[in-house]
Amino acid sequence: KERRTWTPPDDILLISSWLNTSKDPVVGDEQNSGAFWKRIATYFAASQKVAGSKVREHSHCKQRWHKINDQVGKFCGAYEAATREKSSGQNENDVLKLAHEIFFNDHQKKFTLEHAWKELRNDQKWCELSTSKSERSSKRRKCDEAAQSSTSQATETNNDQANARPPGVKASKDFTKQKTKGEVKAVAEFHSMWSIKKEDFAMKERMSRMKLLECLIAKQEPLADYEEALKKNLISKLFS
Repeated sequence: KERRTWTPPDDILLISSWLNTSKDPVVGDEQNSGAFWKRIATYFAASQKVAGSKVREHSHCKQRWHKINDQVGKFCGAYEAATREKSSGQNENDVLKLAHEIFFNDHQKKFTLEHAWKELRNDQKWCELSTSKSERSSKRRKCDEAAQSSTSQATETNNDQANARPPGVKASKDFTKQKTKGEVKAVAEFHSMWSIKKEDFAMKERMSRMKLLECLIAKQEPLADYEEALKKNLISKLFS
């Protein structure tokens, strides 16, 4: 059986079919996989761009889309890495060239779907789907690493506990005494520091009152009733 190759215009039409079908507010999220891909195949076949060509089965559309989705997603990662390495003086073509090199080094093959990447890279629907998959993959990887790390640490701890001798009675008493002395010393240091702070605060408050009293005494005109009361109060507190 003759196998039909997918041309760049075919890929662009397939991407458009997927995007328009997945964005359909009526049926986008309320259809099973088979019905979804049959709708995409119908949308694809209805285009004037493939008029007269043999109709592609929905399974063929699905297989091709999964290849595009996978390869473009990987190239997006390569492009992000190339963007981070971009130096002053480099333009978009330089970044794109470096992205192709990174993709080839990572996957040992050339990226041949640049036309599909340009079509998908800025589409919100595809970006959301791609980001969601990447986050799930990252979370699974982090969970696996955390579980592995926890298991390793627990094993090491159990081994250390098994090999370590329990402290004797004398060692336990010495440790308790040292702990008590340390706590007493810490409390004493705190009280000493607090006492110094209180004295400093009292001195500052006294100086403030003296300045205010000097201002009231230095006034030429007669003092108001509240100023006279304040003056007597300050004298009482300063010299009591």
